[in-house]
Amino acid sequence: MVRKPTYKELELRIKNLEKKSLETKETAQDTKDAARNYKRFLKFLPYPVLVRDAKRLVTYLNPAFTKTFGWTLKELKGKEGKQYVPDFLKDELSNRIKTLPTHKNVLRLSTQRLTKDGKILDVVLRAGLDRDINNNPEGMIIVFRDVTMEKRIKRDLDVMNRISQALPKYPDLRKLLLYVNTEIKELLGTQSANTILLDKTQKEFYFLSAAHDDLNTRARIEKARFSLDELLSGQVVKTGKPIMVNQFSDDQNQYKSRDRKIGYKVKNVLLVPLRNKDRIIGILAADNKKTGDFDDTDLETLNTIAATVALSIVNARVSRELRKAFEELKSLNHAKDKMISHLSHELKTPVAILLSSFKILSKKLTDLPEETWRPTMERIQRNLDRIIGIEGEVYDIVERKEVFHIKIFSLILEQCQDEFEALIAEETGERGVIAKVRQRIEDIFSTRDLVVQNIFLNQFVEKRIKTIKSDMVHRNVSLISRLESSSPIQIPAEPLKKTIDGLIRNAIENTPDGGKIEVLVRQKDNGVEFMVKDHGIGLTQEAQKRIFEGFFSTQEIMNYSSKRPYDFNAGGKGADLLRMKIFSERFNFKISMTSKRCRRIPEDKDTCPGSIQECKKIAGPACDGYTIVTCFFPFDR
Repeated sequence: MVRKPTYKELELRIKNLEKKSLETKETAQDTKDAARNYKRFLKFLPYPVLVRDAKRLVTYLNPAFTKTFGWTLKELKGKEGKQYVPDFLKDELSNRIKTLPTHKNVLRLSTQRLTKDGKILDVVLRAGLDRDINNNPEGMIIVFRDVTMEKRIKRDLDVMNRISQALPKYPDLRKLLLYVNTEIKELLGTQSANTILLDKTQKEFYFLSAAHDDLNTRARIEKARFSLDELLSGQVVKTGKPIMVNQFSDDQNQYKSRDRKIGYKVKNVLLVPLRNKDRIIGILAADNKKTGDFDDTDLETLNTIAATVALSIVNARVSRELRKAFEELKSLNHAKDKMISHLSHELKTPVAILLSSFKILSKKLTDLPEETWRPTMERIQRNLDRIIGIEGEVYDIVERKEVFHIKIFSLILEQCQDEFEALIAEETGERGVIAKVRQRIEDIFSTRDLVVQNIFLNQFVEKRIKTIKSDMVHRNVSLISRLESSSPIQIPAEPLKKTIDGLIRNAIENTPDGGKIEVLVRQKDNGVEFMVKDHGIGLTQEAQKRIFEGFFSTQEIMNYSSKRPYDFNAGGKGADLLRMKIFSERFNFKISMTSKRCRRIPEDKDTCPGSIQECKKIAGPACDGYTIVTCFFPFDR
C-alpha cells in the first residue's frame, strides 16, 4: 500500500516546483535577452552578415548586408538567396564546405558577389558552420568584408609601378604608350584605351598610340585624324577639365562621324587632359567599359597615369630634339676634326721647307759678322719652333687620323727615283740623296707607333727634371722634388714625357722669380700619383672651369706676348692642357687641377711684376697664389 505524503512533504514539493519554475522563467528570460542582444549586435555590426538554416534558407541578414549588396531581409528570408552570387560562382561555397574537414567549423574564402544593381564586388567571407551529432552541416552564419576598393588600389599601385619600371625599357615613345594604354585597358576593364595628341598647326587630333581588343580596329584608330569638334576631347582641350560619360544622349549624335572613322560605337568614355605645365598637349582616353559604369575611382586612376604619360611625351620630344642636336654637333665635330687634321698636315710641308731654307740661309750668312744676323736668326728659329710645337699639339689631339701625304710623296719618289738622283747629282754633286729625302718624308709625315712600356715614374720624372733644369737656368725659381719609389705603370713614354714636361714648364712659367715649385711622386692606393704644385699667380674661378678646353689663354689678349720657354708669363700655345686631357682619356690616367688666385692680382687683366722681391715693395696682402695639378696612374688589374 502506497503511503500518502504528509502535508509538510507536499508543501516542500510545491516549494521545489515553484523554485524550478522560477529558474525556468529566468533561463527563458536570459535566452530571450541573449537573442535580443545577439540581433542588436548583428544589426549594428559594420560588416554584412547572413544567416542560413539547415535547409540553407536565409533566416536573417543585417542592415550592413542591405547597404552593401542592396537586398533586404524581406526579399531574401525563407529563400536560397543566391541572387547575390554570380552564376559562375553558384556552387563554389557548397563545394568548399564539402571538402572541409569535419573537425573544422570555420571557412575563409576570397570570392566575388553581386550587388542588386549588377556590380561585382570583391569580398572576403568567413562562414561559421553548425553541425549535428553526425557532423553534418546544420546551418551557418556568413560574415562578409568588401575588399573591392582595396584590390582596386592595389591594382592601381601595381600598374603605376609597372609603368614607372617600363619607362627606361621603351626608348621608342609609341611602343611605350602602347604598353601604357594596354595596362589602362586591362586595369579599367575597357574595350579600348588611347593616347590622343593635339596637332596645333593643323588644329587636329591624332592617335599616337591605341590599345584595342581587335588589332585591325587598333590599326584603323592610329591612322585616323579628327578635327577638334569631331571628338568630345575638343571640350576637354577648351575647358581643361576631364569628362566622364556613361551614356551618350541623343544630342551627342554629332560624334557619329567619330564612330565611322574608328570602326566601332563608343557607348561610354572617360577623358582626362595631358598637361605640360599650363598647356594641354593631348588626351588620355578609355572607352566602352565592359562591366558597369565609369566611376570617380576610374577617373582618379586615369588622372594619375596621365601625369606620367604627359611627362613621357615631353621627355620624348626633348630627347628627339637632343638627338637631332647631337647629330648636328657630331657632324660639326667631324668637320672640325677634318679641318684641324688637314691644317696640322698642311703645316708640315711649309714648316719643313722653312727649316731647310733656314739652314741653307744660316750657312750662307757665316761669312758676315755674327752680331749682324744672329739675333734675327734666333728670333726666326724661336718662332719656327713655336709653329712646330703648335703642329705637334694639334697632331696629338687628332692622332690616328689617316695621312695621305706620305703615300703620295713615296709614290712620286718610286716612279721618278732615277731622274731625281741624276738631277740632284748634276746640281750638287751629291749622291745617295734620295735615301735622305725618303727618310725626311718618313720623319715628317709618318704616324707614330706608340708602344706601352713598364715605367718607374720616380726614375722617369727625375730624368725629365734634369733636362728641364738645364733649360730654365735663366730663371730664379726653386724646383723641389720628392720622388718616392713605386711599382711600374704601363704607358707609352712619348705622351708621358709631354705631360710631365708640360706640367712642370707651365708651373715655372706661372711662378715669379723668387718662388718655388714642388714635384711629388708617390704610390697611393692602387696606383701612382704625380703632382706639381707652384706657388705662383694661380687661376681665377672662370679660368679653372675652362683650362682644359684647349686654345684658352689665362691672360688678357693685350697682355699676351710670346717669350722664350720657361720665362715668366711666357704664354702658352693654348692646346697643351687639352692635349694632356686627351692623353689621360687615351692612356687611362686621371688629371685634375685645383688653384687659388693671388689676392694681389684677382682678375685676369691684373699683372704680376714677375718677382716676389719686387712684389713685396708694393703695399698690399702677401702673395698667396698657387696651382696644383695631379695625375693619377692606376695599376692595370
